[in-house]
Amino acid sequence: MSQIASGMSFPAIKGTQANDEYFIVMCPLKRLKRIFNFDEGQLPVDKRAQRVINEERIPDIASYILDNRDDYVFSALTACIDGLSEFISVGNSKHEQKIGTLIIDEDAELYITDGQHRNAAIQAALREDPTLGDETISVVFFASKSLEERQKIFKDLNLYPVKTDTSLSITYDDKPDAKLSKTIIFESDKLRKLVHMEKSNLGPRSKKLVSHSAVNTATKSLLGNITEANYKELIPVASDYWHQVLKNMPAWILVCNDEASGGEIREESIHAHAVTFHALGLLGNWLLKNDDNWKETLTRLKDVDWSRTNNDWSGRCIVNGNMYNNTKAAKLTCSKIKQIIGIELSEAEIATEQAMNGEYNN
Repeated sequence: MSQIASGMSFPAIKGTQANDEYFIVMCPLKRLKRIFNFDEGQLPVDKRAQRVINEERIPDIASYILDNRDDYVFSALTACIDGLSEFISVGNSKHEQKIGTLIIDEDAELYITDGQHRNAAIQAALREDPTLGDETISVVFFASKSLEERQKIFKDLNLYPVKTDTSLSITYDDKPDAKLSKTIIFESDKLRKLVHMEKSNLGPRSKKLVSHSAVNTATKSLLGNITEANYKELIPVASDYWHQVLKNMPAWILVCNDEASGGEIREESIHAHAVTFHALGLLGNWLLKNDDNWKETLTRLKDVDWSRTNNDWSGRCIVNGNMYNNTKAAKLTCSKIKQIIGIELSEAEIATEQAMNGEYNN
């Protein structure tokens, strides 16, 4: 019989870490708002055990839930109980003692120690889709924790965070653009030799030429809007384009034939870097729309001096001797490639060129 007169209860499993008990419960999403109704971010930093919530993150996480309504995945929230709680087991056997009901006094304060952004995003998603309410998320509760103990738990949980590499995330993603880019790579012996599917930052010893994240970004620039409805029909388009580019890049072929490493090519040239792949994607977008003989046009890529010592790339993808990777650099690099292979620039590109030349000469 519980000694707590009034409170909330959850079916729970009891565990032990470092001689300290904790409890895992399954909580309906619609109940989270009632349980975690105190905004700890209103307190000064020395009076709380949590970072201030970043509101900008909430829409993206909420969209993830709503856009993946049938297959979203969330890890457990971690929370601390500051107040009375009691665990009542279902029986006396070894296993029964670990299964039971967690009762939390109504006057106890419950603080999220890990997962506040997930919780806030769930609230936002529930406002859009109330049917989420009866689905559950696991919550790990640590009982009878003071502020100092909660601060330590927060610190310990965030002590060794490891962010998943962008390339690996795309390789495991099921968004249409990710499915397209990994399909054209996995189905090509040549592209498999060139593209690293797990790492975005390739070191000098890497045999691979470029990362999956770079190919994905470039392919999105190549094709424009990639959706669930059209990505399958775009697969042969993207595959054909990148293989045609490959045919006209002798250094890339050396990597395919194990006659050179990606690291060696990156050291000497710009065309083994993400920014140039992005530029080639932009180039392809124009060619596919405007040039019926685009395959023949691409043969002129063999005449391009891709070396990092070529001043054509200065102020574009090379700044102060270092490779520079952003959308502006990719567009400027694409403009120079167009000029070299004999494609007339648009008025907008000409204006951008003039602005760049003015900045570079000042």
